[in-house]
Amino acid sequence: MRVLLYSDLTPATIPGFNKLRTTLEAGNFRQADVRKIGDNLYRARLNKRDRLLFSLYRHDGETCCLLLEHIRNHAYAHSRFLAGGAVIDEEKIPLLSTPEEAPTEALDHLHPQRERFHLLDKILSFDDEQQRVYEAPPPLVVIGSAGSGKTALVLEKLKLTIGDVLYVSLSPYLVTNARDLYYAHGYDNADQSVDFLSFHELLESIQVPEGREITQRDFQAWFQRHRQRSGLNDPHKLYEEFRGVITGPVTERGWRSRDEYLELGVKQSIFPEAERAQVYALFQRYLTFLDEVGLYDPNLVAHRHLARVQASYDFVVVDEVQDITNVQLYLILRTLREPGQFLLSGDANQIVHPNFFSWSSVKSLFFRERDLVGHGEVVRILQANYRNAAVVTALANRILKLKHARFGSVDRESNYLVHSAADQPGRVQLLEDSDAVKRELDTRTARSTRFAVIVLHPEQKAEVRRWFRTPLVFSIHEAKGLEYESVILYNVVSSESRMFRAIAAGVDPAALEQEELAYSRARDKRDKSLEVYKFFINALYVAVTRAMRNVYLMESQPAHPALALLRLERLDGELALEQDDSSLDEWQREARRLELQGKEEQAQAIREQVLGEQPVPWTVLDREEFAVSREQALEGGGKKQRLEVFEYALLHHHRPTLNALAEVGFKPACQPESKAVRQLHRNRFMSYEMRNPTAVLKDTERYGVDHRTAFNLTPLMIAARLGNAGLVAQLIERGADPTLTANNGFTALHFALEQAVIDEGYARRCLPKLYPLLAPASVGVQVVGRLVKLDRRLMETFLLELFQVMFYRHLGPAQSVGAGYTAQDIERWVAALPERVLPARRKRRPYISGVLAKNELRRDDRYNRKLFLRLQRGHYVLNPTLKLRHGEGWLALHERFPLEDLGIARIDDELAAQTARWYGPEQLRTYNRRRELVLEDFRRRLPSLADDLKT
Repeated sequence: MRVLLYSDLTPATIPGFNKLRTTLEAGNFRQADVRKIGDNLYRARLNKRDRLLFSLYRHDGETCCLLLEHIRNHAYAHSRFLAGGAVIDEEKIPLLSTPEEAPTEALDHLHPQRERFHLLDKILSFDDEQQRVYEAPPPLVVIGSAGSGKTALVLEKLKLTIGDVLYVSLSPYLVTNARDLYYAHGYDNADQSVDFLSFHELLESIQVPEGREITQRDFQAWFQRHRQRSGLNDPHKLYEEFRGVITGPVTERGWRSRDEYLELGVKQSIFPEAERAQVYALFQRYLTFLDEVGLYDPNLVAHRHLARVQASYDFVVVDEVQDITNVQLYLILRTLREPGQFLLSGDANQIVHPNFFSWSSVKSLFFRERDLVGHGEVVRILQANYRNAAVVTALANRILKLKHARFGSVDRESNYLVHSAADQPGRVQLLEDSDAVKRELDTRTARSTRFAVIVLHPEQKAEVRRWFRTPLVFSIHEAKGLEYESVILYNVVSSESRMFRAIAAGVDPAALEQEELAYSRARDKRDKSLEVYKFFINALYVAVTRAMRNVYLMESQPAHPALALLRLERLDGELALEQDDSSLDEWQREARRLELQGKEEQAQAIREQVLGEQPVPWTVLDREEFAVSREQALEGGGKKQRLEVFEYALLHHHRPTLNALAEVGFKPACQPESKAVRQLHRNRFMSYEMRNPTAVLKDTERYGVDHRTAFNLTPLMIAARLGNAGLVAQLIERGADPTLTANNGFTALHFALEQAVIDEGYARRCLPKLYPLLAPASVGVQVVGRLVKLDRRLMETFLLELFQVMFYRHLGPAQSVGAGYTAQDIERWVAALPERVLPARRKRRPYISGVLAKNELRRDDRYNRKLFLRLQRGHYVLNPTLKLRHGEGWLALHERFPLEDLGIARIDDELAAQTARWYGPEQLRTYNRRRELVLEDFRRRLPSLADDLKT
């Protein structure tokens, strides 16, 4: 049996390793005392105390043993790979005698000689070129097609770095996915601190821009108003000229002057000299437009931020670098403490964003102008494709050959073809755009999450929807970054017949039969064909490579010269395609995935067309509705109305309402909280406590997985509050959003954490399973006008969440006497939390005090995140000027957690001063006008409140 070692495993430090390895290679499981302890997780006995954890796979008909981890002293609870703090009773687990007794998973790719493997969310075995990149020092440029494993390789290489590290890309979804891959299976590296930021977040981390970033849709709407007067007619071409040519380079003022622009060489602009005056006149109107409507251009912000950015990273990775402009890249590299400590990764053949990108301009900017000295071969090219079927890769290669034959080599770095390493069947077919074919294709694909339709331009989606019922219809810009098992390209060539005829003009079919691309630049420097047609040929390439297995090109002009050059098999018979219907669960997951990628239109279409979600038939009690009901209930409302207000106040811990109801003699409000909560759960949420919560899941199918109950809670919030980890997992799997908030500002995590703090049994039984499901990968807060992105792994992040959780239960009573949160309070609250949620070292008072002091608003410290305000010695509150991320915008801390909900009017002087600077004096006067009456009332009730808290 072949035995391989995880890259993090150090055999020299493991007693008895070589002997055990020899035993496993011989397949002698009985001698190795092998027992199965998890899903494809086995342990072998090293000695009396220590164990070796491994997995079994099959590759090329051979069983392979992949050694993962050294378990010291039976400490299974500390294993990276055994979730939930596993407790293993070895004596109750049967012994395995041979590898044949264990089920094995298939492994697609495994290097035939190399014994080391890597691990993200799955096993990685690098090919020879990937290994050379992995071992190469920076600076480094890694070029590879979609499916070449660039991101996985980059993330593994990132693990070799030390110090402060930045991973940045234009796509927020790619960044989030990369972060989750990086920390999969509990990976930890004490020698580094990694920030995973989208470029938008990087701008915000320097200073949050005012307004909203302009989109291509905004630009096209603006352009339509100027089309006739300007004499120009291509908004995409103009947008690329603004982004890539006028504002993209590094200049002193943020954009090229009119004279500089008009004097550009013939290869430095998309437009001929005769049209540039009109282009620049329109650009000046564009600048005015941005100011008038409160939008911003990221290039212009990047220029302004060059004066503010600080060198704060020891290593930088830029993924999908072809999507960003030179000035954006220059800003990113300015964050480096030492020039040259970077890795760039991308593929120029996938450029559909307007940025005038070229590898030559990147090299010129960062190797010549910054005098960066390379170590030899800086550029590395990955030519293997592990994602797309061989026939799909062959078509993609033929598109690259057409591009090369027509325009010559774009640059040396993009002058390569790809070979498929994917062992899976596939199909590429050319279909004539006929009503019969469209009806048949729609019948077989309308209910499948594995089929998507791609068009060239957004306006073509309306035509597609006349024939195809699937909600998975994307323009090429929307499709970039997505992948589906099968894609239908709808009139991608025929809809731009003239453009693709120009691309195919004069191309010798024999030139597309070569196996390699010879480097040759276009002879005529005045020929702007590539710049003019680049979007169309790249768009076709990107559209094809979205398919992992099957590509169906539906064209109204199947005999088009460009299609003839691609040598596509035209389908004359029946479609060899089985009907493929996905479950409602799969559609719910797809809607959530698209939502996370910013594809709101398609996500909403899924909910309306496939899931058939309906509005809830009950009234949802939002904050405004509650305020009205509360006033009516307290002024003489009936028992039913008072009960509803009381239950709302219990769920949201609205202490002023609970106190007011007790004062008017409402009996449920006079009993202990624990008894009232049990009654509430029986009355309202019994279905959420069942092991098989069929009624809850049916409601999510009927009203949506994130529908609101009468108290404005989502099903996920209720399931989290009740500790039903199985239901939480099902809701998350169906696409429930853990970041949504209740009326009191709580997320599902806050409800779970609150219960864990007040109920030790809940903390022990429920929280270990709930926390990893509900805790966000990161939390964004705005501090002093800058984004601070807090990773889930930081103690600061936990304290931020905990302070919000205890806002209602603790801060109200504390503030009545001028106090806040203390390390002693926190130590008491977290004492019962399981090790998997908060390690023991982080529960100690000195450690907690250190974190609070380090991040205190007035402390002068390079790593101070300014999260907390010290009211007096040892007493802290959240920095009142904080803003919390709210969708695409921001919400002030005390808009989400209103101080008036605490039932106090006066706040500490320092807190008041901070609040006044943010909210203004009028709101502060409102607080203080109520000071004497409410504060006196609050102190009078303090003893009973203290009793309630103890309960």
